[in-house]
Amino acid sequence: MTAASLTPSTKTGTSSRYAIYVVLVLMLAYMLSFMDRVLISLMIDPIRADLGLGDTQVGLLVGFGFVLLYSIMGIPFGAMADSGNRRNLIIFGVLGWSAATAVSGFAAGFMTLLAARAMVGIGEATLSPAAYSTIADRFEKKRLGFAVSLYNMGVSLGGGVAMLFGGMLVGWAMKTSVPLPWGELTGWRLAFVAVGLLGIPLAILMGLTVREAPRRRGNVKAPPLSAVFELAKSHKLAFGGVIIGYSILVIAAYGAMLWAPAHFARAHAMPPAQLGLAFGIIIGVFGTIGLAIGGVLSDRSAKKGHADAPVRIVLGAAIIQFPLLLGGYLVNDTNIALVLIAAGMATVSTIGGLQAGTLQILTPASMRGRMTAIYLLVANMAGMGLGPLITGYISEHFFEGPSSLGKALAVVTAVSLVVGVGVILIARKAIIAAVHDNDRKEAAAAAEAALAQG
Repeated sequence: MTAASLTPSTKTGTSSRYAIYVVLVLMLAYMLSFMDRVLISLMIDPIRADLGLGDTQVGLLVGFGFVLLYSIMGIPFGAMADSGNRRNLIIFGVLGWSAATAVSGFAAGFMTLLAARAMVGIGEATLSPAAYSTIADRFEKKRLGFAVSLYNMGVSLGGGVAMLFGGMLVGWAMKTSVPLPWGELTGWRLAFVAVGLLGIPLAILMGLTVREAPRRRGNVKAPPLSAVFELAKSHKLAFGGVIIGYSILVIAAYGAMLWAPAHFARAHAMPPAQLGLAFGIIIGVFGTIGLAIGGVLSDRSAKKGHADAPVRIVLGAAIIQFPLLLGGYLVNDTNIALVLIAAGMATVSTIGGLQAGTLQILTPASMRGRMTAIYLLVANMAGMGLGPLITGYISEHFFEGPSSLGKALAVVTAVSLVVGVGVILIARKAIIAAVHDNDRKEAAAAAEAALAQG
């Protein structure tokens, strides 16, 4: 093993500028994936009317319909990320989920749209395990918070663009149709097809300009999946606290992302164009600001020697967002509600990049892809699967009127934040101990490799 295999060098294309460029391209991929993922939330009511669906069925479409295979397939794709070419894996995924998104626009009913959403999930499952592993190999630990948060800006920017684009498109489509030999495309159908086509130029860009990152572990073979579970078992409170606690917090985050636009459409009678503009700004601008702040605060905390730097920021942001989100869902005044949701979205996004960042400092480089996939399995099943389904069910069966969805969101958000913060607090000391243990092991491995060289 050579020194170059242990420490990335400018000769292998991992200079600081190039590393940032790679993260920006990965961010674009995440942005596109999130556009594909959340565009449906803006068009819930048009889809309901067109296909004759109830809130529980919509909860399945925005939740388990997408997230089940997305979460399950993350494990084998995470294994590929730990041992194979991560760039090629992502390109394959981009083309796959983009094709499935375009096909969604031709769905004839609930089951066909559900199947298309499942295929979108399979394609998107390639991205984050490979991306987080790539980022961790290109950046030092003290800069990892910024890099991971930069990548996660794809969530806020993608969601914001989806809201702006979708709102404008739905408003335009009410008066316009695109003729096809077998019919016409209008409204939500046209939006899915248009967004799906965007994956082609992105895949070409990645193929031409992004190189596979040299692994910090060099050519050491990735250990089997059983070793990943053994690691988690050796620090079960730490990994359990991070994976379970963060996953519960994600329920509140995805509630704001996936259901809040529908709540404002019903309770505040906002038309699609106005709704798209408002949530485009809320998610795109305030969400991006929150992510940037989270990364900066985490890196500053890490430089001060706090082993649990990302955990500290996550806990603070979760506590702050509690009154903001609940107020946004329950206040009757539209302007005040939007201001509260905007501030709440900023604090929600502050957490976004730090969840996976915590796993990167807990896990050896050879296991990060699969450990990230395990976390995403649990987090997405909770946040994007169970959360939207429970919210839709509560709205449909326990409350009535235009504000029923807002009340359901408030209940689910309050419970998830309280329980999630409690779990993380219980595990906090164990998380710090696990970080120190991983640091010692990585330092010993590097010293052993250097000794073997010389």
